[in-house]
Amino acid sequence: MFRIVLALSVLPFAACATAVRTAPFHERPDTVVPGDLRGPMNGTVVDADSGRPIAGALVYASWAFVAGNGLNAPSGHQEYVGMTSASGNYEVPRLALRPKARGARLSDFYLVIYKKGYVGYRSDRRFEDFSTRTEFAQKGHKVELARWRSDFSHVRHLRYLGGGPAIAALTDWELPEAAAELDQGRPRAEGAPRAETKSEDERRLLNAAALLTPEDVKRVTGYAGVLDVGRLGNEPPSEEHDSVHLRARNQPEAYDIALRVWKLSLGDAQSHFGSLLADLPNAAAKDEIGDRSLRAISPDGNILGLAFLDAKKGVVVLLSCGSSQCRSHDNVFVLARIVKERLDLMLGAVP
Repeated sequence: MFRIVLALSVLPFAACATAVRTAPFHERPDTVVPGDLRGPMNGTVVDADSGRPIAGALVYASWAFVAGNGLNAPSGHQEYVGMTSASGNYEVPRLALRPKARGARLSDFYLVIYKKGYVGYRSDRRFEDFSTRTEFAQKGHKVELARWRSDFSHVRHLRYLGGGPAIAALTDWELPEAAAELDQGRPRAEGAPRAETKSEDERRLLNAAALLTPEDVKRVTGYAGVLDVGRLGNEPPSEEHDSVHLRARNQPEAYDIALRVWKLSLGDAQSHFGSLLADLPNAAAKDEIGDRSLRAISPDGNILGLAFLDAKKGVVVLLSCGSSQCRSHDNVFVLARIVKERLDLMLGAVP
């Protein structure tokens, strides 16, 4: 559920010595006092039109931990799954458990509320434009669920909500509609989000799962186990970014693979690649794929990474692989070449 997966990503609190990052939300709606990522969280879920409480809505909470200095590796996560009461109230208990890894820090928390017939709610993002949500509060928060409309996009809604067994079980009814949108190219209805009017190539680019599959990994690394497909849970997909997490079932994270893809303006792509080169520890410019590329490795040697820039297309790719899956950077390079070839096919040649 919204797994925080193996990824080479720099977070602003990486050098902080505290065990818990300052919450990006307030403690209560009527105060500017910062909340506590550990919780507890509580509030009420109501119908946005009538104001009536909504009972039986899914309440999903996730806490993520990272460890490391500069190169942040996942260090476990905790989750809570519940339902709203008959009066529409929800309660998320205070986080009690922490990962055993030394130096692990609580990095993130988010809440998802879902009820069939309504647009879902995320405490960190808005459905309308995937922008950052700023009004969420730890205690006494009111969640107003808007009724689902026929002109809304199921593809966009599923991307917004993310993956995981609990959410997938309640949203499986949307899959046929989402498939129809993609396969039949249904035109955008009046009032539907404009993001779905992108070209087919752009839509496919933002589906990172199409760029690297479990079959690709098994062919390159010889892995014989099952790889479950999901997304990074700490950043939802958008017009500029998508991710895929290939998680080895019943195996430690050293067998996991994560892929992130950014489609930016030409200048922003150059700048973003430069930031990766400067911020990732043990990063070394190699220029062996794309216009520019780098290799990186975590201080403990458990995560191998490769990033490359396609300057003409404005694309930056970051691929990370656990050392139990990828024995050397050669494995990572071959996987990155697969991603690059599929990007070229999807986007076409750029003069």
